[in-house]
Amino acid sequence: MSPTSPPPAKLAENIPQLMHHLWKPFLHDINATHFLTKEGYYYKYPKDTHRWSQPLRKKLLILDVDTRLDTGPGGIMNKTTLNSKGMTGRTAGMMSHYLYAMIHGYDYRFIRAPSYPNRHGTWVKVPMIREALKTHKIVVFLDADAIFMYPQLPFEWLMRLWNITDNTLVAMANDPNSPRNRDANGQVMQNTGFIIAQQSNRTQELFYNWEQCPTDIKYKGCKRWGKVWAHEQAAFSNHVRYDYNSTEEVRVIPCMDGNGAPYIGDKTCGGVFIRHHWFHKDYPIKDMHQLILDAFLYN
Repeated sequence: MSPTSPPPAKLAENIPQLMHHLWKPFLHDINATHFLTKEGYYYKYPKDTHRWSQPLRKKLLILDVDTRLDTGPGGIMNKTTLNSKGMTGRTAGMMSHYLYAMIHGYDYRFIRAPSYPNRHGTWVKVPMIREALKTHKIVVFLDADAIFMYPQLPFEWLMRLWNITDNTLVAMANDPNSPRNRDANGQVMQNTGFIIAQQSNRTQELFYNWEQCPTDIKYKGCKRWGKVWAHEQAAFSNHVRYDYNSTEEVRVIPCMDGNGAPYIGDKTCGGVFIRHHWFHKDYPIKDMHQLILDAFLYN
């Protein structure tokens, strides 16, 4: 087999199991009480957080959604063998999501969604998450420019850290606290580039209301967010979340943990666990290379 040949079919079929066993010695204990990041941040569970003590495995879905199909050079759907040095930032981001799912035995899907008539393309995540919740207990959606910074860290551990309970419908990280990122009530918007959703009838209702928001039937004034920035994010933050205002139902993840990056101006949004490169779409390439190296060097 030449260096540029694709792997044999049997090997390709077993890659998820291979990745799981390769990383197994480095996995953080799902019931560990603390975690020290490479930046030196010490995280410890509060005593009263909900405990996710058993692996969710295929009950948890890592989800990528896009209307675009990347078939060009370095694209994830390009028919040539993928080159780690030539991949695009979007490919690196989605590959990191798939790798994370394989490591922990979670399910993974990439959905090419149809374009949404009369709406900005980012709206497609809302109905796709709603559909995915019909087959999975937990759905974790990420934009392609967002990346898991610690592949060895189980998602159950993060859900306990952020106190995702049985009553939680959705959880998202706050945006940086600036006037541009506040809703009409002056509250900081939650960023839809990283969403945790938990199946329930009430969650289905929330996502239905969210998807229907720009029709202006239930939420007057929401129509503008079909096309105007911040699209589905503004619709959720200005309208939908106020119908589900229990702290447990709509959980706010600290911006430091689940949004931003160390290089942005707001140092309270460091992207410690989920790094979101809003303005540097190629950065996931370097991150993916580095986090794989770090996992083996520091363990």
